[in-house]
Amino acid sequence: MIVLLSYLFYFVAASASPLQRRWLSVKGEADSRGQVDFAFRVVLITVVLSLFIPLFQPFQINGNIVNLIILSLTCGFFGAGFFISSYIAQRHVDAGITTLISNIYTPITIVLATIFLNEKLTLMQIGGTILLLFSILLISKKHRMGRFTFDRNFLLMVSSGVMLGVLLVAERALQKTTGFTAGTMLSWWTQCIFLGLITLFTHSKTKHTVKDTAVTGILRFFQSLSWVVLIFVVGNLSLVSAVTTFKVVVVFIAAAVILKEREDLPRKILGSFIAIAGLLMMR
Repeated sequence: MIVLLSYLFYFVAASASPLQRRWLSVKGEADSRGQVDFAFRVVLITVVLSLFIPLFQPFQINGNIVNLIILSLTCGFFGAGFFISSYIAQRHVDAGITTLISNIYTPITIVLATIFLNEKLTLMQIGGTILLLFSILLISKKHRMGRFTFDRNFLLMVSSGVMLGVLLVAERALQKTTGFTAGTMLSWWTQCIFLGLITLFTHSKTKHTVKDTAVTGILRFFQSLSWVVLIFVVGNLSLVSAVTTFKVVVVFIAAAVILKEREDLPRKILGSFIAIAGLLMMR
């Protein structure tokens, strides 16, 4: 029962967060620079709420300190890049497309594991990557400037998916090195510090209200928490990744119903199912 509830918690939280952020970005500020400050405030709320994570497992630092610092800095750099790219592009890219593109982290993870962990890249994984890239090309009609050229916002969203892949690999390495709680919190804290420094350097100032920021931060925390709880409860990363892949279809349908994002909906639904097939082949 607890596994079923964990999956339910994930699907609700991981669907509500991108939908709310897309709704807010469409009705809110158009200033791209202000999104840097907004991302920092959202992650800051996540970090504060992360102080409850030790309830699952005690906070303990283990492993080589130098390795922990390198992994934490990697999480901070690529995590900040993911949030900034995603938040800036969010106003111009549909919620469903954003969710599908973010799944590009899967082949990125496989490639990194092949390079750094000497894991073999299978033909099935290569085929799955081709299907995923084809699905992204299929749903990109609105953002295409040429046959294989895309607008700035679509490329920003793709780059955010790539950076998410690097972030998740580094975060998982932290969790394996120093434990679930310490690894997760070190990753989130360093992301917040990097975003804070970038906000200070760019003099970014969000126009979103305190209420909007708080709601976004809480939903983002639950989205992040639902993932780590699912990994903690199920204990099988491949199984969790395979099942949660179906979130892509859920978000596409919810965006069509709630946000009225129905342009090229049949194409988007087809693309999401092709993406799911590709992602399942990569497990």
